[in-house]
Amino acid sequence: MNSNGNVIAGIHAVKHALDAGDAIDELMIERGKSHPRLNELIHLAKKKGIRVNFMQKDALARLAGGVPHQGVVARTAVAGAKKALSFEQWLETVDMDAKPMVLLLDQVTDPHNLGACVRTAEAAGCLAVIVPKDHAADLHSPVVSKAACGALARLPLLQVTNLKRSMEKLQQAGFWIVGLAGEADSSIYAAGLKGATAVVMGSEGKGMRRLVREGCDQLISIPMPGHVESLNVSVATGVALFEINRQRFEG
Repeated sequence: MNSNGNVIAGIHAVKHALDAGDAIDELMIERGKSHPRLNELIHLAKKKGIRVNFMQKDALARLAGGVPHQGVVARTAVAGAKKALSFEQWLETVDMDAKPMVLLLDQVTDPHNLGACVRTAEAAGCLAVIVPKDHAADLHSPVVSKAACGALARLPLLQVTNLKRSMEKLQQAGFWIVGLAGEADSSIYAAGLKGATAVVMGSEGKGMRRLVREGCDQLISIPMPGHVESLNVSVATGVALFEINRQRFEG
């Protein structure tokens, strides 16, 4: 990845970014590769005034950072206006009367999982995803962008120095904070989650850190009749967020 900007790799991810109006500076296409969907991207980029360059396959692969690029990589000079917001600036814009939902990720260091969680959060209607600066995957990784499948262009991804302190500010604003923990006695299906809700997820292996866990208003679990010990964090995130939506839609 070029240090002067972020990269998005793959036909689907680049198409989402172009459609969403993400700040793309340059579209790079594999020289000699022809495909109708690549031609569509070239046409769309030129229509938007975005520079299009053709590169050798190995150079494109280096830019993509190991992500399957399918013949296209886009470079963005900035992460986008939404993601440039600080957590405090974002919180000031939140309409608490709308009973917002946000996702907090603690120690999710795998870029595939982080990107998938962002995609799930956007699909579920979250206002933002909040991650700690020192306990998260590289937000600018092309792996995150590809797994997020365009959601990064539509959803603020906020980095905070102290996740616990940010949780306290959410509570002061009126959010009820629930943490997903496998050992919790309370089932998510019995929890009342119809108000402004912040959902905290930890990594599969380590879970939430102690102080983060203690900062939650409530710990809840997803009942699992099977024999596996835990769900992938992005799967568990989907279960939690859409259960909250179910309660709200039915209530």
